[in-house]
Amino acid sequence: MNRSEFEVQDRELERQGRRMVHPALRFLTIAAGLAIVGIVILVIGASWSLGVGIAVLLIATIPAVVAVGLLTSSAVARWAARHKLFA
Repeated sequence: MNRSEFEVQDRELERQGRRMVHPALRFLTIAAGLAIVGIVILVIGASWSLGVGIAVLLIATIPAVVAVGLLTSSAVARWAARHKLFA
């Protein structure tokens, strides 16, 4: 492989791909915080904690899905900026 295969050919796509990473990391942090809270509530083991813990874990999946979508979009944009084939 020569070096020209990895050079960025479309600077705007590369910039957009890099800009999506920071919000994705913020969403991942929010999701992780909510998931930790949900797990702690489940571990407490009070009579009400099972439903609340599961609800908090389900709510934590929302920012996690957004983060995965942003990271995937970022990876596709950065790959496309190099004008390389996907398959």
